[in-house]
Amino acid sequence: MSEAASAFLAAVERLPRERYPATRSLNAAFGRLHRILQPKLAPHLLPLLVRFRAFCVRQAFAIETRVHINPTFRLLLSTRIIPPGLAFVAAAASTVYVLRYLYTNALDLLTNLVGVAYPAYQSIMCIEYSELAPEQVYPAECGGGPMLDRALGITAPNLSSKQWLMYWSIFGLLTTADHWAGPILRMFPMYRIAKIAVLVWAQHRKYNGAAWIYDTFVRPLMPPSSSLAQAQPRTGDDAKVEVASVDTAADDQLRMQFSSPMAPSVWDSIGSVGPQPAQAR
Repeated sequence: MSEAASAFLAAVERLPRERYPATRSLNAAFGRLHRILQPKLAPHLLPLLVRFRAFCVRQAFAIETRVHINPTFRLLLSTRIIPPGLAFVAAAASTVYVLRYLYTNALDLLTNLVGVAYPAYQSIMCIEYSELAPEQVYPAECGGGPMLDRALGITAPNLSSKQWLMYWSIFGLLTTADHWAGPILRMFPMYRIAKIAVLVWAQHRKYNGAAWIYDTFVRPLMPPSSSLAQAQPRTGDDAKVEVASVDTAADDQLRMQFSSPMAPSVWDSIGSVGPQPAQAR
């Protein structure tokens, strides 16, 4: 684990400072703190310090990557009025404040925002770009190539229709359960927090919980695709021949039901109605 954290921190040093100023500054600050505490800490605590440093820097890197995709933030950076580091700190602080306010005063709204915002964005991406290759949808942002992307933990977005269709089914099921939120909250006070955790697990690209639920519980209940392929209607001349053969078989079956050796068939009687040929006298 500490080797992976060290590899990540080494990859952060290769990031362009003009694009990731907050990540580089936070990593440098932790580096100075690490050099100060290294002589004073016990040897078995140093790997924990490295992991904590990697965790904090990874979160800053993830937030800064997402922020740079935001067109409003990119427009703010293009004006050169506010330094990138200060803009990142302001965006992060305002996000923390808004989340804290929603958690305290509007937990239902926070639950819906967590359950709708990112999945809606990914669903639109899935509709538009599911047929493209991952590198076309999510090119390397760092300029370091695939090895640097793997070290930084950069992965392509999940554009699987199975993932997001199943996610919206789960979200709808949990939203329906909110009708009984009062009794549930009396029995389980942490229901809202548990719901947010389930939604994050179901939509997170690392876990893909919605796809896991489908593969584990739903797919074994579905009929195999081969049986559905056999039941598909045919088109063209094959369909006409098949319909004609079905009609003929149905007529034969009805003839046997309404006919007997003692009485003529109903269909024979119907067929005999009409002008009779004149008999010669």
